[in-house]
Amino acid sequence: MLFFNKYIMVLNSYFSDFPSLDGGNAHLDVIFKDGKFLDFETRKEIKLEYDGKRHKDGILVKLVVPLFALDTISKEDHLQKRKIVLLEIGTILYFGVENLSFFCELEQDLYLNQVGNHIAKLSTCKCKVIGAEDSKGKALSPFSSKSYDSLNQAYTGTSIHFFPKRRYHTGNVFKKFSLKDFTRLEYLRDTISWESPTDKK
Repeated sequence: MLFFNKYIMVLNSYFSDFPSLDGGNAHLDVIFKDGKFLDFETRKEIKLEYDGKRHKDGILVKLVVPLFALDTISKEDHLQKRKIVLLEIGTILYFGVENLSFFCELEQDLYLNQVGNHIAKLSTCKCKVIGAEDSKGKALSPFSSKSYDSLNQAYTGTSIHFFPKRRYHTGNVFKKFSLKDFTRLEYLRDTISWESPTDKK
């Protein structure tokens, strides 16, 4: 059961940024055998249908497969690691919790890490929540700055401190944090130009 729960958590994470689709999407449990995709339970071949005029380039399908099923070159590609600076030290980021907007200063460079073609993740990065204002733009005063070891900690810690009765204190930092021009980290991640991949030992 523990393995199954971890498997579901991995799938939820993997599909969390799957592109929005008309009518939603379906998660299929399949077996690949003799060059065909078979339904896990019925063992019948799965055939996908779509409007070729509407989806001229075909439809996007994500596969989660064991690494041993890949050839050597493909396996190396999927194990390759790369790292790049997403934002530099001193950058001010903004995030909202309920009716307040908070300002967070990076105290280290913020890196983006990627393994293979997995969705890139942020490195831990020391940061400091340095101020806040209400929905009318009025600064919250007095305000005590507080340092954190990551953006996730900054969001959660701030939420707990100012809104202890909130039901949830977590959030996707890629969607919650943005630059002054409202550019979200999600957009920066998805549009960044990666340098040549370099293995990180």
